[in-house]
Amino acid sequence: MLKVAYPSFPRLPLAACLVLLAICRPAVSAPTNTAPTAAVAELPSTDELMASLLARLPSKPILITGDLITTPASGEKSKLGVAILLCYPRLARYTIRDAFGQTLEQLTVTREGGQTSLTYEHGDPATPAPAPAVGARIRDTALSWMDLTLGFLWWHGGSIIGREENRNQLCYVLDRRAPPSATNSYASVRMWVDTRVSMLLQAEGYDKLGDCTRRLSVKSFKKINDEWMIKDLEIEDLPAGSRTLLRVRDAEAVDINK
Repeated sequence: MLKVAYPSFPRLPLAACLVLLAICRPAVSAPTNTAPTAAVAELPSTDELMASLLARLPSKPILITGDLITTPASGEKSKLGVAILLCYPRLARYTIRDAFGQTLEQLTVTREGGQTSLTYEHGDPATPAPAPAVGARIRDTALSWMDLTLGFLWWHGGSIIGREENRNQLCYVLDRRAPPSATNSYASVRMWVDTRVSMLLQAEGYDKLGDCTRRLSVKSFKKINDEWMIKDLEIEDLPAGSRTLLRVRDAEAVDINK
């Protein structure tokens, strides 16, 4: 995990907890909401900013466990378990569990030689099945597989449109269009990346009309084994009016060769 001197804000980047491989999407216009202003000469390039962000990823395999707590627009809250195995850059595995710890479904993404493959299983014992669309909602939560995996971090291109404060931190604001290919949950994404430690603080997903449909926000942090970790990541499904809180309970280094 990354350790930085950062007196006014916890130190672990969002990308170190949840990240997956880019999955292509149809190209469309960028969001239409008003952009912050800044002199172009004062801003880094998109490639420089994303390289700095991705450089914060853990160099050794890590297993993250937590809960998905969903608050619908109406009705009662529900809770699922989640386990995320990250073996950057080759493999990431996302396991969804019921309240009793039984596996419901699992998505594995493997990246080799520039090629990305998805493997999906459901049930316990696990049964292979066709992989869901990354835009598909996960159970009755407010998030899709794209939200959980943060696949947009692996899109290419985009433009840094300025700087502005987010949660009292000065951030670069980056707009990215989805790559041209399969259907996806976002047509474009706007990201707020801390200027001091290249930490992603917030992301918003937009549809083809430029309307914001999803918002991902880091809400709080906690210390685990002397390292700062995300404690709460909130995903909002704005059209549905529902929210899912991803609450991290634990994170540990693992040996995947055992």
